[in-house]
Amino acid sequence: MEEAKRPKLFVSHHSSKYDVALHVEKALARHGVDCWIAPRDVGPGEAFDTAILQAIRDSAGVLLLFCSQSDKSPHVKRELILADSAHKAIIPLRLEEIVPDDLAYHLASAQWIDWLEKRDDSIARIAAKAHQLAGTLAPDRTEPAVAAPAAAAAADNLHAAILTQASAPEPAASSGGSAKTLMIGALLVLVAVLGAMLFLRGGEEKKAELATAAAPAAASPAAPAPATAAPPSTTPAAPVETTPTAKIPPSFNCKFATTRAEKLICSDDELAALDRELNRAYKQLDRTAGPLREQIAAEQRGWRIGQRDTCGDAACVADAMRQRIIVLDSQRASLGSEEGQ
Repeated sequence: MEEAKRPKLFVSHHSSKYDVALHVEKALARHGVDCWIAPRDVGPGEAFDTAILQAIRDSAGVLLLFCSQSDKSPHVKRELILADSAHKAIIPLRLEEIVPDDLAYHLASAQWIDWLEKRDDSIARIAAKAHQLAGTLAPDRTEPAVAAPAAAAAADNLHAAILTQASAPEPAASSGGSAKTLMIGALLVLVAVLGAMLFLRGGEEKKAELATAAAPAAASPAAPAPATAAPPSTTPAAPVETTPTAKIPPSFNCKFATTRAEKLICSDDELAALDRELNRAYKQLDRTAGPLREQIAAEQRGWRIGQRDTCGDAACVADAMRQRIIVLDSQRASLGSEEGQ
């Protein structure tokens, strides 16, 4: 018998929810649904813009892991724009009890699925929607449920527990303190008590030894004063510069790298390769920009200052550059289609 076709969903997510995306994929796999997740599913040497555009076009729909971070992410917003252009349905899975702000326009007509309660039902609804969009039949779960009902229930409960922990916001510190804090405090008190006991037991002997050692020095005026620790230097330490270690040179001279993002690019092979790909996309767009060349140059400067250079780590810089490559190539394709009309 020919194996039934499995629908595939493109998972749009903020980088902080990558682990959540992987666990959602595992839960959906039990319902016969596959997932495409970046950056994992981008092939070696494959351009990110091509991979993401093709993945959205080949998907049955786009599953959005909605949270406060994804609502503010310009990269997630661009993926939803690409989904709209490809006429793909958007399935928002709400991880937090908030309403959309920046993504409200794209989610106005979408049917929401909450991950706040009845999580097994949520996965089943997403899977049913994926099969509906792909025109496929959901796998018959009667047989495995009869064969191993306890194992299936345990797997669902495990995925629900993992996703609950991964998607929940960081808990605020309680006034009473956690058990770990109390244990650390108790150990500190014990150390202090032991120190006090040792001081009381040997304090007098120690004082006598110190007095005996100090007597010869006081009797001899020519004796050199005991060396004392040098006071800490008040001169501020020079800032540590990131030494370029990337084997692949980026598109700019690392000797003139000033921002944190540029220094990260100069010290990382993957970031350097992405920078060269970004430079390629920008130059190709610039050659076809015509009267829009100055406007596009201003947009590029604004992106570099307002997005890339505000990143604090390599993952953020990589994400920003990948999404920018998609935008530049999309603009170039749009200008090319207009010229051909």
